[in-house]
Amino acid sequence: MSEVFPVLGYDIGGTKIGIGLCSSDGKLYGKDRIDNKDTDPDVILPLLVEKGQKLINAAGFKNSDIRGVGIASPSPADIPQGIIVGPPNNQHWKNVHIKHYLSKKLGIEGFFDNDANAGVLAEWFFGAGKGGKNIIYLTMSTGIGGGIVANGHLVQGKSFYAGEVGHIVLELDGIQCNCGLKGCYEAYCGGRAVAQRMQRELAGQPEHPLIKLAGGKIEDLDMIALLKGVKEGNEYAAKLWDETCLRNAQAFGAIMNLLNPEKIILGTIACSAGDIFMKPVQQYLPRFAWKETIEVCELVPCALREDIGYYAGPAVALNCLYEAGRFDLPWRR
Repeated sequence: MSEVFPVLGYDIGGTKIGIGLCSSDGKLYGKDRIDNKDTDPDVILPLLVEKGQKLINAAGFKNSDIRGVGIASPSPADIPQGIIVGPPNNQHWKNVHIKHYLSKKLGIEGFFDNDANAGVLAEWFFGAGKGGKNIIYLTMSTGIGGGIVANGHLVQGKSFYAGEVGHIVLELDGIQCNCGLKGCYEAYCGGRAVAQRMQRELAGQPEHPLIKLAGGKIEDLDMIALLKGVKEGNEYAAKLWDETCLRNAQAFGAIMNLLNPEKIILGTIACSAGDIFMKPVQQYLPRFAWKETIEVCELVPCALREDIGYYAGPAVALNCLYEAGRFDLPWRR
């Protein structure tokens, strides 16, 4: 269990797929990516096999050397069967038996989990959560997903929906969420939801500074434009940003009091905004969590950043091997 070995992985995103071949101790042997926007999986799947095989060959391995192929899938997904059921950001991928397909074509044992779980596993094995036992990872991009490691094990839940942090309801009868509920954390802080809110509130104001920062098109308003507006001192942007920081602190506080983690690792927004995001969130946190849970929990940006998509799939494979007693965590050896 202590030997170092290679694993292959795929991170299935709404617009792109990351492919990574890495060692069990985190060395990235090779990586690739392909577009996945409005593309039929019947076209994509053979390409995934081709790209994965090229990475294996280029690194000088045989397929029999690869201990597993892991797939990080968007939700909804059938985790035990390895089926992508029908992600909202890519309507072509419906009931795709991807684990069976890739495992059979490559001749490598297949493993499967959702993308948020893959994110926390990647950061746990190779990134900011390395060495920890109780960590949370939040995706914080277009939407807000979560992965939970508690007492040294991934938490999946009875029906594999554990970690849906973005759909904790923060406000009774609050903002309509894209998931169908009202008042969800994601409805206040998810990138797509914030963009939709700005587009509603600034409709009919083509000269508004934020619209100009989005290239003059209201439909292009997004978190990047909002952050630019905050940096330029725009009053509307500053108020909305402050509200999102408050809501993020509310969610983080709930997580801290519920799970008492040692780290909450934050995805895209924390990496891109830095202290503009982290400082106000830290200031608001005491309103939502006990001093005792705040003091033992670090809020940190993810360490893998843009490379997380190349480590997510391999991390899924490693975690399944770990849970089966076929791989030991590097820091426990």
